Amino acid sequence: MSTGNAMPAEYEFTPPQNQLIGDLARKMALVGFVIMLFGGLQMFNGIMSLVAFRNPDRVIAVAKEHGMPEVNLKQLEQALTAQGWLSPAAISALAFGLSGLFMFLVGLWTQQAAGSFAAIVQTRGQDISRLMDALGAMHKKYHLMYTLIWIAVICSLISLAFSLYHAWFAR
Repeated sequence: MSTGNAMPAEYEFTPPQNQLIGDLARKMALVGFVIMLFGGLQMFNGIMSLVAFRNPDRVIAVAKEHGMPEVNLKQLEQALTAQGWLSPAAISALAFGLSGLFMFLVGLWTQQAAGSFAAIVQTRGQDISRLMDALGAMHKKYHLMYTLIWIAVICSLISLAFSLYHAWFAR
């Protein structure tokens, strides 16, 4: 007679399945680390660009020191000082920082999934729980990517509509 407190045994993967899962985990961990590294560097670059663009005189002085032609200096000054946070330079820096954040998150969730896959191989009696943890981390990653794709599609359609309008009606 069994008691009602006993937990059913979880499925246990076979040694060849564990080998495949372990190899996947190692590769995912490296890919996740590299994506996090580049995402972090890109965020840093975006933030530093934003800080630099907040001081346009310094940027223009450096450009002059390096022999930038006067015509280009005027264009640079316009790009750096026009409309504050809506200047092309500020928007570019913000976009760079945001894309770095997205890369960092994708790398983080890839690393989390890799850790859960590695735990499948390292533990006994918890394979399905660990697999579900890995799938949860991957779901976060792909949900973000799915959302960004839809945002890109919508922005592209809006941009196309404006381009067509200006090409045909705005003269």
